[in-house]
Amino acid sequence: MKHLVLLLAMTTTLTACNSANRPGRGELFMSDAEVTAKDDAICRGYGAQPGAPEYIQCRAIQDQRRDAAREARRNG
Repeated sequence: MKHLVLLLAMTTTLTACNSANRPGRGELFMSDAEVTAKDDAICRGYGAQPGAPEYIQCRAIQDQRRDAAREARRNG
């Protein structure tokens, strides 16, 4: 029984890590609107407000990160 509880706890923890709202996670299956909302949430989470230079820079970084990840997938 202890092993089952431990296995369940580890599975739950690993699942939470895998589905965390980090940049690049699951974007392959997201619509453009969902990606935009995710990027907005990430940048606002850093304290940047829409229209501010920090927010614009954050959004540009998100685009660059996504482009680099896409290129890496293409090149294997």
